[in-house]
Amino acid sequence: MTSFYFEDLSERYNSELDDLRTDSENRNVLARRLQEKRQCLKDLLPLIEEAPEMVAPALHGAYTFNDRRILDRAANATPGLGRFPRWAEVEKTLDIEPWARPLIEMCLRNADGEAFLTTTAVLEWMLTEDIRKPDSTFHVDEENEDDTEDLGEAGESWMAEQGFDTPDR
Repeated sequence: MTSFYFEDLSERYNSELDDLRTDSENRNVLARRLQEKRQCLKDLLPLIEEAPEMVAPALHGAYTFNDRRILDRAANATPGLGRFPRWAEVEKTLDIEPWARPLIEMCLRNADGEAFLTTTAVLEWMLTEDIRKPDSTFHVDEENEDDTEDLGEAGESWMAEQGFDTPDR
């Protein structure tokens, strides 16, 4: 489960990445468009509070995650409120691509830069790991994937246990 903030923002972020992914002829142009975002990050920084999903793609692919706990804590919080971790705390748990360091420094010069960077790390983590899945995995019985035929028999058995007569077949 994530906070309402990240539930909404992750959907918008994923949509933004999808929009960047292909051109009008359905060719994959994501790498080129991400590079363009990175080059114009300074001009995009005023949007980090109002539309972080528009700026965050500049850091797409920048992080490797080493600590699920801090990201989970951040994903269940909202920037500016209580449990939202500071960037310095999150940064210690990440491996960061060298190309992203100057962009991070640029963000940190902005008043909302720390919260934005933590937000980008959470968005990337949510994109790469489906954190909405429960830890236990759903197991399908391969011998009997369709349990519908058992429902009639189960219903008849339950009815018989309750004292009702079973139908003759």
